[in-house]
Amino acid sequence: MATESVPSSVVIRSYQPSDQPACQAIFTAAQLHEYNNPTSFVKYVLQTDMSDIEKNYLQIPNGHWWVAVSTVDNRIIGQVAVLPLHLGDPSYYRQLPEEERDQTCELLRMAIVSDAQRQGVGKKLVSTLINFAREKGYHQVHLTTLTNMNKACAFYEKNGFIKGHIDRFLHDSVPEKKEDIRTYYSSRPKPVIFEMGAIISDEDQRLMKMSPVQSKFLYIQHFFLKL
Repeated sequence: MATESVPSSVVIRSYQPSDQPACQAIFTAAQLHEYNNPTSFVKYVLQTDMSDIEKNYLQIPNGHWWVAVSTVDNRIIGQVAVLPLHLGDPSYYRQLPEEERDQTCELLRMAIVSDAQRQGVGKKLVSTLINFAREKGYHQVHLTTLTNMNKACAFYEKNGFIKGHIDRFLHDSVPEKKEDIRTYYSSRPKPVIFEMGAIISDEDQRLMKMSPVQSKFLYIQHFFLKL
């Protein structure tokens, strides 16, 4: 099998305010066109943390956002971000033992444009994030992705992340108004949790492979990487 390596024509750098349209477009394309994930979720992200990336990531202590840029055409072809866990995933932060909470960071908004995938760009972005996390004193990186995002799940496993539990949320009747979408995603009822090693029904396994648009459920896979 060929070894992935980042082309010399790709550089990783910190986010700049002029990058926002490209970053929003990359995120939207990955969620909607590649995986057919809910439009409401994309709207929620664009209206919240991605509405001001500089404020919500670069100005946060121990937070950051990087982009991968092709020097051939100066095009942004990938991105990844990190936040302290209490901001990146507040509900999971509350579940962790107190001594682990502030030693864990959250990987967020990872996406690579379709024509730059499988070229080592994602690996370089994740390596940059991991080095940053170590420098900031974090002991663990946490992230979540949907179980139907098979390429993303395979990528994280290939890069050393370990699968954790799965949360199942009912996903139906998502409101259209901006304020209502924010309330919907921030105040959902507690999920059904499938712990590692749990027996998962054939029906859940079938639905896990489908987009939430089709299944009407969100199956959220947790991943962890010890530093």
